[in-house]
Amino acid sequence: CYICHNLKYDKLFSNQNTVCYVILVWSLTVLAIVPNWFMESLQYDPRVYSCTFAQSVSSSYTITVVVIHFFVPIAVVTFCYLRIWILVIQVRRKVKSEVKSRLKPSDMRNFITMFVVFVLFAICWAPLNFIGLAVAIDPETVAPRIPEWLFVVSYFMAYFNS
Repeated sequence: CYICHNLKYDKLFSNQNTVCYVILVWSLTVLAIVPNWFMESLQYDPRVYSCTFAQSVSSSYTITVVVIHFFVPIAVVTFCYLRIWILVIQVRRKVKSEVKSRLKPSDMRNFITMFVVFVLFAICWAPLNFIGLAVAIDPETVAPRIPEWLFVVSYFMAYFNS
């Protein structure tokens, strides 16, 4: 928003709106947990000594969770970064034509930092989500073939992302 809509940024992210965004994020987080209670998909997993999402409870539910909680956010953020890159390319072309740039060097540093955080998020969460998806699609065949160490490593990669 800051890079692509910098004229609207102060209105979009006023103190009052930011408080509303934080409340919305927390509300959506709580709402995202509720279906797990009905599906009984939060179970103790001795491999990671923790109560976690049981990928084998319901194939359709696991696929839905992976799509909504991983693939949709990745797609949205990728779309946003593509828009930013397009703007950056347009601004660079204008700068070469002696037109004043809208982007400051600090904006580019912030963009690159956020992009690196996004890429690390995707790298850290992808293995666990792909394992979940594979188990959901063919639980009888795939689940026994996934080595315990791979699941444990992917689980801790996901949570060490934070």
